[in-house]
Amino acid sequence: MIDAAGLEAMRTTLAADGYALEVSENDGRVAVRISVADPQACEDCLAPEPIMRAILHKSLGVPESSIELTYPNQPR
Repeated sequence: MIDAAGLEAMRTTLAADGYALEVSENDGRVAVRISVADPQACEDCLAPEPIMRAILHKSLGVPESSIELTYPNQPR
């Protein structure tokens, strides 16, 4: 189960840098998609995927191994 407060905090943090966060849970997997919400988004503000996965693990309260992370401009 995803920590709702942690999810909202992540959404707020990413939105400040011009990104949107979509999260869904299915069969023990957590699909996380980060997309550009603002054409002026700070490209350098996104942490590398391994670091972002660790941040999501702590914020969402789910195991890192259950997170399927998609960054902007990556296919779904």
